[in-house]
Amino acid sequence: MEREQDQHSSARVVHITTVHQPFDPRIFYKQLASLRDAGFDTHLIAPHDRTEQVQGISIHALPQPTARWRRIAFHPTAFRMAQALNADLYQVHDPELLPVAFLLREATGARIVYDMHENYRAKGPIWGRALRTLERWAFRWVDHVLIAEASYRSIVEDGPVSSTYIPNYFRPIGDARLGAPAKAGHTPTRLLYTGTLSASRGLRTMVELAARIRRAGRPETIDLVGICRYEKQRAWAKARVQEEDLNSILSRVGWDTYVLPSTMPPYYRRADVGLALFEPHPNHRDSIPTKFYEYLHYGLPLICSDVPRWRRFVKQHECGAVVPPGEPEAVLDVLDTWQASPEQYRKYAENARAAASQYRWASVGQRLVDRYRSLLGDGAPERHEGT
Repeated sequence: MEREQDQHSSARVVHITTVHQPFDPRIFYKQLASLRDAGFDTHLIAPHDRTEQVQGISIHALPQPTARWRRIAFHPTAFRMAQALNADLYQVHDPELLPVAFLLREATGARIVYDMHENYRAKGPIWGRALRTLERWAFRWVDHVLIAEASYRSIVEDGPVSSTYIPNYFRPIGDARLGAPAKAGHTPTRLLYTGTLSASRGLRTMVELAARIRRAGRPETIDLVGICRYEKQRAWAKARVQEEDLNSILSRVGWDTYVLPSTMPPYYRRADVGLALFEPHPNHRDSIPTKFYEYLHYGLPLICSDVPRWRRFVKQHECGAVVPPGEPEAVLDVLDTWQASPEQYRKYAENARAAASQYRWASVGQRLVDRYRSLLGDGAPERHEGT
């Protein structure tokens, strides 16, 4: 099983997920791509339809489960795949994989990194508490924790583990050319939402927004670009679209199929406004949605739910407006204001583009590479690096 490696070969790193798609932007296009570019031998074990190499990253396919308990059933397979790769470092992206990581540590002696994407404590009193307990157990033995949000520091700072802040900033995927800046007098009519769709992420609000647009004979259209994994929610939305005759207003791209990030840029370029009309779920309060950074890159003013942290972000950059969660009429009020004052809309679009440079992946990717080199070299990592 021992892998031949001379002094000039690169360190092998293996990322493992049973939850995320193989082309998840953070995992594949940001973290693994940065490590590949830095010369690491990069591998990903993830649910996929085939084992292949894509853009220099080796993908090792797990079956694609349809439920959480079935994901857990594939953990032994993930362990065997990972052990056979005999990596220098393993990184897991899901808390439920931490026991697999522990076994890999015992079996191989490799370094172990845990990437904390989400505050799982907010998933409810039973499952959320179980995941948090699992994380706290792992903090006693993992070599390092990456945190996607600065607010997650409070979760790890009292433990013995070191951490690095790796925010989910924007990295161009596919043809990320910018669209033309908003012209004087231009009024926004093309609304866009990208990413996973669900009721907690504003699906109901956006469908009801489309219904109000249709009834009032307004000019706006809405593109929903992403997957909705909940069959009941898809059925509800489909029924509302048919009932209200919304097909000319509401476009659904992906819907029951994962949308590759590389296919999304055309939707950004033709949009006028980026939407994030989330419900006030606890897991949304302490994080900035990745879509904010994407909207800024393409010069799209935001209309988002009035979550305190989001409100501060929008106010800081003067790049949009906040509305009460679950109130589509408030979205129409904002659009009425921008259509009556196109210069205000244009100012927000310009501010969005100007702010985008603060949220690029390049510096963060280098931080990740430096941390990997430290973990695999002689240097000991500093605690809680990054701001």
